[in-house]
Amino acid sequence: MEIPELAELIWLFEGEPESQHEDLHWPLGLHSFRLSRGATAVLFSIDPTAGEAYISLYADEEEIAYLRRLRPLGRLSVERHQQDYEGLTLWIRDSEEPVRLQTKPSIRLSWDLKGLGEARPLV
Repeated sequence: MEIPELAELIWLFEGEPESQHEDLHWPLGLHSFRLSRGATAVLFSIDPTAGEAYISLYADEEEIAYLRRLRPLGRLSVERHQQDYEGLTLWIRDSEEPVRLQTKPSIRLSWDLKGLGEARPLV
């Protein structure tokens, strides 16, 4: 799995991650990054060793979206476009569409994942 350096994730989420277990240090175990912009917040958790991630999106402290066990992760990349866009793109193996988490100028989450058993149209 390709993953950005820890320093890039700290830069993107504007803070150090919290570890689920105090005795495990990056990249072992589940680590969570939190970021708030106004009334919107995101909790991004990743276990680099297991190759899985979780994303919770909040509005006014109420969870409005939760993507669980995004796996197996193939690649994560920090995106910086111009001066006004920052985000994280998560590519799940065998999926054609990534999950995109925008962190600046506002927090937004977008994905186009198909449910189990759903076929993509052949063109």
